[in-house]
Amino acid sequence: MPDGTINPGHIVVSLAGRDAGHAYVVLGWSKPQTLLIADGRGRKVISPKKKNVKHVKRHSIANDVAEALTGGLKPTDEELRQALAHIGVPDKLLKADEEG
Repeated sequence: MPDGTINPGHIVVSLAGRDAGHAYVVLGWSKPQTLLIADGRGRKVISPKKKNVKHVKRHSIANDVAEALTGGLKPTDEELRQALAHIGVPDKLLKADEEG
């Protein structure tokens, strides 16, 4: 159930958990306080992560992804990666992937 502040297509940054500091795109809502999020790398569109809305901070909106979601289409993993790269959110997990 959307609360009006975070909607599908928004880019959020995780504040808690092992993925703290990681950027995701909101794909939808699972329960009243649970978001479905993905980044197109570790979390694909077909298996989004469930995250409590209290544990994320809204960053900005990915317009292309938001338009696809409101039109009833599923965005591709590539579109999610491009949206996250376009805004330039620092991602500590992405840096760890490049090193290893």
